[in-house]
Amino acid sequence: MDLRPLALGVLGITTASVCHAQPAVLNLYTFDSPPYQASVLAGAGIAEVIGETVDTVNCAASQAGWSTRIRVIPQNRAEHSLRRNLIDGYFAIDPSTELDATAQRSRPVTLEKWYFFTSGSGAVPESARIGVVDGSSEEAWLEANDYSVFMSVSSPSQLPALLERGRIDAALMDQRAMGNLHDKDRSTIGNLNAHFLRYAPLYLYLSENFTANNPDFLPSFNQFLPSCMEGQITLSVDEEARIRKLAARLFSEINSMINLQQAIDAGPRVESLTAVLNFDTKWQALAPRHATELAKAILELPGSRALHAWRLTHKEIVTEALLANNLGTVAAMSQLTSDFWQGDEPKFIRVMDNLKAGLTGHDAMYVSDIRYDASTSRFQVTVSAPVGPVNHSLPQGIIVLGLDIENVLVTDKTD
Repeated sequence: MDLRPLALGVLGITTASVCHAQPAVLNLYTFDSPPYQASVLAGAGIAEVIGETVDTVNCAASQAGWSTRIRVIPQNRAEHSLRRNLIDGYFAIDPSTELDATAQRSRPVTLEKWYFFTSGSGAVPESARIGVVDGSSEEAWLEANDYSVFMSVSSPSQLPALLERGRIDAALMDQRAMGNLHDKDRSTIGNLNAHFLRYAPLYLYLSENFTANNPDFLPSFNQFLPSCMEGQITLSVDEEARIRKLAARLFSEINSMINLQQAIDAGPRVESLTAVLNFDTKWQALAPRHATELAKAILELPGSRALHAWRLTHKEIVTEALLANNLGTVAAMSQLTSDFWQGDEPKFIRVMDNLKAGLTGHDAMYVSDIRYDASTSRFQVTVSAPVGPVNHSLPQGIIVLGLDIENVLVTDKTD
């Protein structure tokens, strides 16, 4: 019996099944706001949406098993479509009490830095005539926080011109979005002054119908967001300088109140890398909701209790504090950390590299990029520095602080 026709038939069915196993498509709306998201003409005159936030959303959706179809449309229309379940989702927008009642919100997909831009150097008065883009997150935030919006415009590019003509006193925009306009028109925008207002985390909202039909999507999407955002949110030179100055003061304060070397010596010391990795695997599997027996023991140490008590005195700006020994494992912590071994992370490696390069003390300090911490629901930077005497470029350990980026910079609005 000739089995070739049967085999070919089975092969054909298998090939067809593979060809049809395409990722489901997530239909999303967003709005024009370079460099975060912008519509450009690709080949054959087809519009394509590109930008940093688009890359983040595409990355997390892809890892969750979905492809995306994204369109740029006016913000009021996008919100209208979301409420009526005409689309799967809409990004990147500020939290909305109204939308929270009818749609589900992801973790932040980007972090913008909002400034009031003025033609004068003085502070923005309460009576200022403020201009914003119609339907924007900035407009919604101003109205929710009892600001009076004097003028709404259809395009961000109109705001600098209105400032120059004296039609408005201040324009509220993201710093990088204004910088993008500056690259196109230096003559007008180059003379504006910036006054920091707030960091604004923006989100993806998913429609009621989509989340009801796909309940597993959002948890999976949220899980992949941190790695998809890695390195996209950086500090300016001025911001890093201010954070270094604050961190140096905080480190000195801790050092005067807690014997850090003694706390490191009192912590567990696991010499075997295999044992470290085994402890770390179990630790990460339970954190942040539950602690392993090792984690519980560390939390009970005097050093951990002292760090916890100190952090509470700075709870508006300090999200966590921990000590690691020179092997990179946790010796004391203000609360349960996400992992036991810090030795494979930049917070540890970069301090060691700085010491090997000949830097000492606060000069060896490492400041991370901004990242979203799911356990605290805050954007933070991590600052680490060496502890104890350095022998052969190796300190006794490191101290690590997590700092809430918005609260740190809001308390000092020097621009």
